Formats: sequence, structure tokens, C-alpha cells
Amino acid sequence: MKLYFDSSCPLCRSFAKLLQKHLSGEVETIPLPQGEQAQEFELVFNGETLRGKEAIDTLVKEVPRVKDFFWMLPDSYRGKAVHKTYALGRLFRRLSKFFSGKCEECKK
Repeated sequence: MKLYFDSSCPLCRSFAKLLQKHLSGEVETIPLPQGEQAQEFELVFNGETLRGKEAIDTLVKEVPRVKDFFWMLPDSYRGKAVHKTYALGRLFRRLSKFFSGKCEECKK
């Protein structure tokens, strides 16, 4: 399983470091080449490239230990916490790109 991430995004880099530290061997994190930005995480699993919510769904299903990052929550909330954190991260990325003037999509 390989997770490609935007190396220019501080949240993406932090998440990749967290995965490397706690799930090394289960998930390989690969930064996209400088200047190439992903709109969403890209997860390659069983030869298929998944993006966004579908990638996170697969990550949670296939590597359930990712839910342990939210150890302080009851088990029944942990999967939802991963999804909500991803959604908030997407919002943060858009806002940071918008305010920095680097969001081409926001200029339309």
C-alpha cells in the first residue's frame, strides 16, 4: 500500500510522518515531486489508485491501526474521527492556498 502526498503541505507531511512512525511496513508514504500538488491523498492499493474519501475509507479498513491515533475516543468513534480529521485537513489546505494566493481553483 502506497500513499502519495503533497510534500508542500505541512499537514500532509505531518500525517505522512505519523504513518511512517507508527505504521511503517504497512503503508509506504511517498512525497509527490516538488511542484506537483495533489488535490487529495492518493492511495495505491492492489494496483488501484484511490483518492480522497475512498482512499481514507480503504486506509481505515485495511490498516485499522490508523484509528489508534485517536486512542482517547471510544472505539466506535475512531473511524469517524479519521474521516473528520481528513475533511478538516482538506479545508485547511484550501484556506492556506487561498490566503497564500497559490490556489488556482480558488481564482476562478
